[in-house]
Amino acid sequence: MPLPQYPIQVLLTGATGFVGGAALASFVEREDYKAGKVKITCVVRGAQRAKVIREKYGVEVLEADLDAVEKIQEAASKTDVILHTANADHPPSTRAMLAGLKARFEKTGIQGIFIHSSGTGALTDNAKGEFADPKMSVLPTASLEQVPLSVSSFQDRDCADIRAIPTTYAHRESDDAIMNASIEGYVRAHIVMPPLIYGRGRGPYSRTSVQIPALIRAALKLKQSIYLGKGLPMWNGVHVQDLVNLYFVLLDDALSGSPKAKTGLDCFYFCATDEYQWLELATELGKRLHAKGAIPTPEPRTLKPEEVDGALGAWSDFAYGSNSRSVSGKAFDLGWTPLHPTGTNGLFESIDAEYEAVLEEGQDEKPKVHEDEMKRAVGA
Repeated sequence: MPLPQYPIQVLLTGATGFVGGAALASFVEREDYKAGKVKITCVVRGAQRAKVIREKYGVEVLEADLDAVEKIQEAASKTDVILHTANADHPPSTRAMLAGLKARFEKTGIQGIFIHSSGTGALTDNAKGEFADPKMSVLPTASLEQVPLSVSSFQDRDCADIRAIPTTYAHRESDDAIMNASIEGYVRAHIVMPPLIYGRGRGPYSRTSVQIPALIRAALKLKQSIYLGKGLPMWNGVHVQDLVNLYFVLLDDALSGSPKAKTGLDCFYFCATDEYQWLELATELGKRLHAKGAIPTPEPRTLKPEEVDGALGAWSDFAYGSNSRSVSGKAFDLGWTPLHPTGTNGLFESIDAEYEAVLEEGQDEKPKVHEDEMKRAVGA
């Protein structure tokens, strides 16, 4: 199958967001971009933001939001590579991108490369802070008594368990469409499923993620670090730059002429480097904020039911009280080397920098969530 010709045409979504901004900042530092072998077009919503992205990075900009599906399909039909970081739960734009890549394949015979940023929200259960389960049930609405215990986590060397998660659950509709396009053959797809993402972003706008900043703001508001229920569920984390570096590992592999990264039915990639329980994270956050004099006690406490919405916002059970545990396999097989492993400069060590970011952004900012994503996650 023929490879794209230079310059490689890249369509990037989410450039004004936390992950996409970090990806764009890293992309323009690459030697292939500096040598003119890559041309980047960013999908950006709003004239002012489009102007900033264009002037700061010198890239092309398509001024559109994800609902502008005709514009997005047309842009995708002229694209070699799509790096989609904007929203894992917007199936119309995903289908538009795939339609554009399919039209291009039928015209040129060149297989498009689609790297999609999904998430391990697709693995979450309904624990509501009450229990730890190394691997959640694939039935998100199961009661505690119905959730089977397992001795293993989700893993990605065999993706059957991931594919078995209903397509009505978080991220799964877009993921499934991309996987099926890859099976059909006009797209070489890689669906990256990050867990909690931490660290400081590098883009011009959103430079913090969702969960840790929200927990910090809640602690400052309530004068104590908090958790949901018993705080027992388990999650993973990954630094934003390690996530971005995995995108490039997959991109370089796809463009190598002899790719090794799996696609099709096994196109899913985990990238967890940290593991924690919510109570453990709340305890560490309490110690660090107390040491700074930001809260009067280092001890965390559980949230009262009437405090939950005001402290963490809607959909808190999904984002802060569930189990979502994954084991990275294929990424390491390809040579991905995270720079922020647990125990050195990993998740807990990021709390101090994220506290400073919260102060910069404002303590009263609301948690960053996609309402459509959260509704899909709980089947609303």
